[in-house]
Amino acid sequence: MTPPAPARSATCDIPAVHAAIAQPSALQPERRALYQLAAELLECGGSWIRDPDILDSPVARNRIGDALAGRGGLVCSELVGISALASASGQAGELRVASRPEANILLAAALDNIGAELGRQQAAPGSPGLLTEADTERFASALVTLHDGVALARSASPELLADLLTHVALVAILDPQRIGRLVSASSRSFPGLVLLTTPSSIDVAEGLVHEGAHQKLFDLAITHDLFNADSGRCPPFHPPWAQQDILWPIEQTLAACHAYACLNRFAHDVGVTSGTRVGDSSLLPVANERCEILGQWLLGKGNHLGSDAHTLLQGLLGQPPRTGCAVADRSGSLAAGYDIDDRLELRRCGSSGRVLVGCPSQPPQLYWVSEDAATLLELIGHKPLNEVVDTLAQRWKMPHGDVTNRLTRVLSDLSATGLVTPKGHLGTGL
Repeated sequence: MTPPAPARSATCDIPAVHAAIAQPSALQPERRALYQLAAELLECGGSWIRDPDILDSPVARNRIGDALAGRGGLVCSELVGISALASASGQAGELRVASRPEANILLAAALDNIGAELGRQQAAPGSPGLLTEADTERFASALVTLHDGVALARSASPELLADLLTHVALVAILDPQRIGRLVSASSRSFPGLVLLTTPSSIDVAEGLVHEGAHQKLFDLAITHDLFNADSGRCPPFHPPWAQQDILWPIEQTLAACHAYACLNRFAHDVGVTSGTRVGDSSLLPVANERCEILGQWLLGKGNHLGSDAHTLLQGLLGQPPRTGCAVADRSGSLAAGYDIDDRLELRRCGSSGRVLVGCPSQPPQLYWVSEDAATLLELIGHKPLNEVVDTLAQRWKMPHGDVTNRLTRVLSDLSATGLVTPKGHLGTGL
């Protein structure tokens, strides 16, 4: 009998799909720039935070994220780096491991989050705990299995693992006596943190792919156009394999679809369909079916997703790129003038053509804009609009009418974010 053809997500080049949205060399610098600028805006004098030990730390990123959401203030000098959680000996390959005994205290909020989710699923009572160097032989044994799992994953899917593990800042090993059926976990409140049990190397490898996929998607979500203003109005999704009362918002559904696509690719590479044995709780055998179910639902909710999410889904599901999408004609006119906050902070980082803008509101707001938009923001605060058009016509070597049309589109986008506010209205004869 002829074996069935591999599923589309098992044969697609997932790192290439990611790179179509953001090159790996640009994504990490952009994410670090976002947290650094956020810290500077949240606390005057925070510009010293340039150390990746802080910028990549799940605990520090949690504190900065809470402050950006208006849940308390930020004292930059109190931010906890990765080195406070992981000793020099606590590593598995290039992965840092939460090995210091203090990790159970410093990561208590993350463990409580996981414990609350386990409680909702009736999977385990109470909050889980970590194995650290204080657990001597148990920790040493778990670290060996973790190392073996990393090696297995890398040998089976080297390109996929290289793409995902860059976004894993810290691995914490869960105490198996306190986690029930849990195999791996991560919390959106503590980006960069992956929690694993270590029953076997294949379980570790699967957990790294699963949770590494979530970390990759999180970094894409905060730096690119995965969601739009309508995402919050999307009706929730009920996964048919879950309890009836389980409903996922569109963000969680996209994250699950992406993770299952990565798991399906790994299942194909490691040979699950041809004999590699996995545990009863493994998601590798069901990854293909669930990815397809989630992907098809998401494709039907396209109006609630940003353009980069469409690129992601089409790549993962083997769909052709969208063509012929209607673009609103915004080339009619410019307003007479625009108000702009002269305290805006602009940072050019990562890939060319994208600029991070920080607005020092309370709490601060952060936006990614095009190079054209950033240039306009820099000029419009110091020149009348007709002089801006003159300046850009010379710089871009374009007729004034073409510059006006180009600026109208840019200003429309900036007005939608609130970064500029029209004062009046003026025709195209600038």
